[in-house]
Amino acid sequence: MFETLDKIMLAGLGAMSMTREKAEEIFDEYVEKGKAKKENRSGFVQDLMDRADKTKADVEKIISEQIDKALAKQPMATKDDIKRIEAKLDQLLAK
Repeated sequence: MFETLDKIMLAGLGAMSMTREKAEEIFDEYVEKGKAKKENRSGFVQDLMDRADKTKADVEKIISEQIDKALAKQPMATKDDIKRIEAKLDQLLAK
């Protein structure tokens, strides 16, 4: 599980660190190599930023799900458990 999580986190870190400036640099490199035309810059940059945002959201969701799964396996009291105990304690103290 942790190996997969590590790979997902590394991929996500790359996407999360994507900035408009970095996307523009990548596009400029493509132009220099003849793989892109300058007039397509804004579309390329926006597409790259959109993909980075989606990847970031996907990684955050996966991490959250993995944390929830790990916590569910631990013998820990939930907020509801604590509220029930507090209510019982209040009843006992009221007597």
